[in-house]
Amino acid sequence: LAPPPPGTNPPPPQKLGRLRIEWRPPRTQLVTQGSAAEVVDIEDERPVFDWVSQVSRHVGTLVHRELDRLCRPGMQAGPPALGSAKPRLMAELAELGVPPDRCEAACERVMSAMERTLSDERGRWLLGIDGRIRDAASELALSGVVDGQILEGVIDRTFLDESGQRWIVDFKTSTHEGSGLQAFLDEEVVRYRPQLERYARLMRAYRPEETVRAALYFPVLRQWREVPVPG
Repeated sequence: LAPPPPGTNPPPPQKLGRLRIEWRPPRTQLVTQGSAAEVVDIEDERPVFDWVSQVSRHVGTLVHRELDRLCRPGMQAGPPALGSAKPRLMAELAELGVPPDRCEAACERVMSAMERTLSDERGRWLLGIDGRIRDAASELALSGVVDGQILEGVIDRTFLDESGQRWIVDFKTSTHEGSGLQAFLDEEVVRYRPQLERYARLMRAYRPEETVRAALYFPVLRQWREVPVPG
């Protein structure tokens, strides 16, 4: 490069900064014809960073992946043995960012959640393993404008049951030890009801001819809780 002309100051050096790991971008707004519509990410719950919550989050991500795999064609003939999947699960946890010294325990949590789901009649039903549901989809991404808001979300599991009722089900990998399980589940219903109500609004816009019911399923706890949403 040619040197700067005499009497001119060289440009200041550029400095690069590293964002903190807990940084998140601001909410996005879409402006149309002088009005603003807020984009609402239904799953936008960002916990304060710490390794315990992050590992739990990665465990939840992998459990969701495995449940999605179980819903794929061919699994109705019988899901594969979970023991043989352990090396793959360990590798996926590492790819997600789980530290090496935590991968073994995290993998056990994933495998336990899967084993409990497969041994639960309700779990097998909603996965479609027993063949009693139809028009099912997993990880269904929907977006739409509802009451002036652009809603975006990914529904873990949706299907029509034997009576033709449309269900939307959200998997929660929450754990609970000791007494007070019913109170804990009641609190989870209250906590996630607004999220499921938004899912229901999206589903009604997508399938207006169907009535919608919603539920939470807890693979680790083998618990199911219906969540009241406007039909």
